[in-house]
Amino acid sequence: MTAREAIKAALKCVGKTEKEAAESIGLTKKQLSDRTIRGSLRADTFLNLLDEIGVDVTFTVRESGKAISTKIKGAGHRVKQMVNGVIYDTADSDAMANNFYADGVNRYIDGHGLELYVSRNGQYFFAEYSSYDGVKDRISPITAEAAAQFIEKYGTDLNRQPKEVQPENDESQENSTEQE
Repeated sequence: MTAREAIKAALKCVGKTEKEAAESIGLTKKQLSDRTIRGSLRADTFLNLLDEIGVDVTFTVRESGKAISTKIKGAGHRVKQMVNGVIYDTADSDAMANNFYADGVNRYIDGHGLELYVSRNGQYFFAEYSSYDGVKDRISPITAEAAAQFIEKYGTDLNRQPKEVQPENDESQENSTEQE
């Protein structure tokens, strides 16, 4: 089976067109078709396309049963934007860190959240998310040094959750137990 045949079978199952699939990964229908005919469709592009149309592909080590991830997905939603003539796309990049729930309670600090990505070309950028109405999410390219500083400050836990808030009376019970 060729990549072209696999894509056509997947599209038929999910009820999407080749044009919709191509556009979901930033290509035209012709570009996708040309790459599949020439056999020059990269494996990461192929897997990204399947992911975008809702088809899961998993790689599993037979001996251990451990799943192998082809890319590191972020906790935020997809953001794609051209900045200074370069297209940045969170769906085509590896997530590295974010500052979600940095205060332990709120997903975004002051209505804004950052998730750090690195593109397959080695370019670092933030997907900047906003909870304010009318403010669009955006991409901000950054240097490797800035990326390192962000990771140092926030770590690499991508699936951070709010901390559980303990009732005040639990603390008073602990204190009374310690005094006894």
